[in-house]
Parts: sequence; C-alpha cells; structure tokens
Amino acid sequence: MKEKTNFVKPSTISLSIPSFEKGLNQVVDSELLSMEYAVKYKNFSNKDGSLKCGIGFENIGEKLAQFNDRSTLALDLNNAGGFVKSFYFYKYNSQTNQREDKLIFISNSLQIYYINLFDQSITLYKINDVTFTRVPVATRYRLNGEDVIIFSSESDSMLVWDGVNAPYQVIDAPKISSMAVHYERLFVTTNGEKNSIWFSDDLDPTNWTLSLDEAGFIELIDERGALLKVVSFLDHLYIFREYGISRLTAYGDQTSFSVSNLFVSSGKIYADSVCICGDKIFFLASDGIYKFDGVDTVKVINNLQNGLKNVKNQYCSACYSQGSYYLACNFIQDNEEDLSTSSCANTLFEIDVNKLNILNISGGVYIKNLLSFNKDDNSFVIALVTNNLENSFIPSLLTSNGKYFTQQLNKIWKSPTTTIGDVYHQKLLKNIIIQSKGDITLTIKSDATEHIFNISGSEFPKRLTCAIPLYEFSFTISSVSSVCDIKNLRYEFSKLKRRV
Repeated sequence: MKEKTNFVKPSTISLSIPSFEKGLNQVVDSELLSMEYAVKYKNFSNKDGSLKCGIGFENIGEKLAQFNDRSTLALDLNNAGGFVKSFYFYKYNSQTNQREDKLIFISNSLQIYYINLFDQSITLYKINDVTFTRVPVATRYRLNGEDVIIFSSESDSMLVWDGVNAPYQVIDAPKISSMAVHYERLFVTTNGEKNSIWFSDDLDPTNWTLSLDEAGFIELIDERGALLKVVSFLDHLYIFREYGISRLTAYGDQTSFSVSNLFVSSGKIYADSVCICGDKIFFLASDGIYKFDGVDTVKVINNLQNGLKNVKNQYCSACYSQGSYYLACNFIQDNEEDLSTSSCANTLFEIDVNKLNILNISGGVYIKNLLSFNKDDNSFVIALVTNNLENSFIPSLLTSNGKYFTQQLNKIWKSPTTTIGDVYHQKLLKNIIIQSKGDITLTIKSDATEHIFNISGSEFPKRLTCAIPLYEFSFTISSVSSVCDIKNLRYEFSKLKRRV
C-alpha cells in the first residue's frame, strides 16, 4: 500500500492595528517601532483611535456673518491684499450697555483693518492715516475708564485706539517687542534694550517718565540671554528669554519689585509660541515643546524631537482654545522640505493640554498667525493661511472638516517597516481587512515594490484577497474623502520558505 504524503501547512501570522491613537513617533528607529505608531501623519485626526478628518480651514464669515454678508466679507478680505497679524478687541459701551467685539487685522502693507462682530451687517473697515513700519504687538487696557487697545512695534511709536475715535500716538513710549498688563502697569520688552524690562506708570500705560514713583526699567544680565516676551500669569510676571525663564514679583510700589530665575533651557525659546493655557503655559524651544506651571518646566510630547531638530522657528505662532494648545511651526516629516527660511509655518499641531497628547497634525497649508477668542458661548480659532507661498495670507476659521476652504486636504498615515516578528522567513500577504466610511487608497510596500489598493467607502469591514510575497512590510493610508472613519485594520500572512 502506498504511503500517504503529509504536506506541512504553512504557519500563519496576523497583524492587527487595534487603534491609531498613538500617533507620530520620530524617536524610535522605524524598524523597531510598533505598527500602532506612524512615521508620517498629517490631516487625519486620531483623537478617538480611528482615523477621521482633521483640522479644516474655512471662510471666517461662515460662522461670524449672516448669510448675505459672507460672500461680501470674503471678497473684501481678498481685496485687502493679504494679512500678517490678527488681534481680538472688545469693549463695553456705557451708552448702549452692550459689549462691542472687533476682529483686527494687520495687512501686508502694515495698515489696520477691522470688522465689528455685533453689527447687523459685517463690513471690513480700514483705519486711514495709520501705517506701521514693522508688524506690531497689541494688548487691551482699561485707560481712564475706557477700554482701549494699545499697539506698538520695535520701530513704531505706541498707538492707542478706543475702537471709535481716531487713534493717537504716545511719542515718548519705548519701541515695544512684547507687552503685558500686570497690576495696572504695562510691562514691555523693547527693541534696543534686549536685557531690560520696562514698566509704565501705575494706572497709566501712556506715562513713561522715569522716576521712583512713575515709570522705570529693570536689567537682567545673565546666561539666559535676551528678553523675548513678558506674560502676566498666576499673580506674577514671567519673562521668557532666549534660554530661560525669570519671574518678576511686582505689586504696586516699584521699590518692592524683585526678580528670581526659574529655568535654564538647553534649546532656544521661540517667543511667539509662548501661550497661557489655563493654569499652565506651553512654549516651543529648539529642542522640543515644554509645559510650565509657574515653578517647574517639563518637556512634553517627546516623540516629535527629530522633526524639530535644526529647524528654525522664529515665525511660529500659538493660541489656546477649549483645552487645546494650537502651535503653528516648521516641522519636518519623512524628508519633507525645510521651510525655515520662509516667514511662516508649515505644520499646525493641536495638543490636549491635560492629557499631553497630539489630537491633530495639519500640513499642506502655510500659516502666518493664530488667534483665539470667545463670542457668546462659542470659541473660535482664526488662522492666517495660504496653500501656496506665492499667494497672500488670508483669514480662515478652524473647523474639523479636513478642507482648505472648498478643497479637501490630502490625509496621510504612514506606518513603520516591520518583518512581522520573523526575520528568517519570507511571508505571503493573503488578506487585508479594513473598515472605512470614505474612499481611501491603501499602499502596501513589500520590500522594494509598492502595491496600490483603491478602496471605496462602506459602513462595514471589507476583506481584500491578495498574494504579495515579502520579507519587510509597511503600509500607507491616504484619503481626500470628506468622510473618514478608518478602523479595524488587520493583515493576514503565511510563512513561506526560509530566507537565504
């Protein structure tokens, strides 16, 4: 009787991605990284574990203007020739007992434009006869019982505007690079004296007469470097410097002012990233993102380090809204172009300030400035954006639709490379199981070969049958769909012959 031949069945390997919530990791070597991480990730939101549409940018009139005003406002903003900075100013009108809110924009020509948010018809206005020579900073102040906004720059005189009458200059004020109101004085850093902090007279930010009972200045000369930004926070004034943080205790009488040094940084701090986020401050330095609570400074989001190395971020911007720190900065993923020489940012991060995790990474849009404000019960984030560096920056409102105005942004999730736990055998990819409500493109890289699957959206998981021999394996998910909810990803392999 002929003996039956028994064939050894190839063993199987399954690779499941239960969640995408771990996000981007640039620190661990790609071939050692868990497949739940990404080596490139943009324009998806992974906040609940699945991949959905990330941050979008839409016309600010969509939420701030009545239907008939939206197209008119959009046209007026485009005709203004682009913008470089935005501010939010509100005041109380004692005659009408109403709050008056304004969005203020500084144009490319360094002139002031604004819109009144509570108007029946929203119109873009321009303040004539005012032109700056450098991009200004601004702060709100209640001066002589009247709410005003104070502008200044490193080369322009202080400008005070009450939102109604013509603004006026304060000629003898210093040329200001940053400012903060603290105990009714205005504390500022200046262009000329990079190691001095100046303060105005008590209750009068327009009085800069130097004396023991009016205005004055304090010199800070040590290894922490130039003074970049002043912030009033938790009953103290904090001075962010090139390589550290100092604290100024200032209550009323200037003879009782005192300074203490809190933190020395190994990386250079970027002034425009410094942002109060509730009971903490977040900021960007050249070696990473930090959290500061008034005493201790801790580096957070450590998985991003390689994308920030050797990248200059003097044109970053930041704001805080509804528990998130929004940071626009230059950041490099997967051999992207370094835009450090451009006066804008190529990436927008949304970071949960309590959980300390990234909720969104947006790319493909260039950002000049971020601004957050509250109107009624709503919170808004305004970004000055363009999708082409040859175009001007225009105001947009952040949304969660994954669009740049009417155009869908390309969403990408790129995995690390893996041998699927077996460095000896060649494998055969037989099945792919994935669920996505929108159309996606799944690219499988097997050693040096790419295999592309175009998958239509569905409410149910789909099984794709294939036969792809491979030793190393990685995948990329991309989508321009307006509907995304990608999850339940699973790969099934069989082991083949021993690799020679």
